[in-house]
Amino acid sequence: MDKRILNTKKKLTNTLLVLINEKKIKDITVLELCKRANINRTTFYKYYKDIDDIVLKVEESLLSDLSGYIVDIKRNYLISYTGKIIEEIARHKEIYARLLSENGDHTFLRRILSLVYNQSIVEWEKLLKKATRADLENIYNFIVDGTIGIVESWIKNDCQEEPSTVAIFINKICMSGLSSFI
Repeated sequence: MDKRILNTKKKLTNTLLVLINEKKIKDITVLELCKRANINRTTFYKYYKDIDDIVLKVEESLLSDLSGYIVDIKRNYLISYTGKIIEEIARHKEIYARLLSENGDHTFLRRILSLVYNQSIVEWEKLLKKATRADLENIYNFIVDGTIGIVESWIKNDCQEEPSTVAIFINKICMSGLSSFI
């Protein structure tokens, strides 16, 4: 891709993140974003349909990076993957903190965790002999919702704890709950 296009997209993305820090995504306008980025609206519309589209493209890029980790995870997909997510959030704290903030996209973290839904259910069917399919669905939802709460709290506290500490804490909670179905 042309360097100018990359620079334009990066400028729009960075300006979007600044605006998310100030207000909710739904309240950001294309005109406001373009003025702040000092980019013509025609240029914006060359690459994006609207604000939701640019947010989606930024998130898809991050999701794409995270999906690369799934290949390396062999067991306990959701639990192992959570550690990778937390490491990535810490590594790219500025972007994730804004996207996952109160002003950001409240569905983004759930979409990140859902990347390993199928693998988690299949793995748990093998391991958790006492669990029904409905149990597995509930376990998955419980772990995801709990993980979201812990990660959001960690982000609100400026990611002060080490990523590994947070991941180990989540893992302990998950494993103790799962063990009752073995």
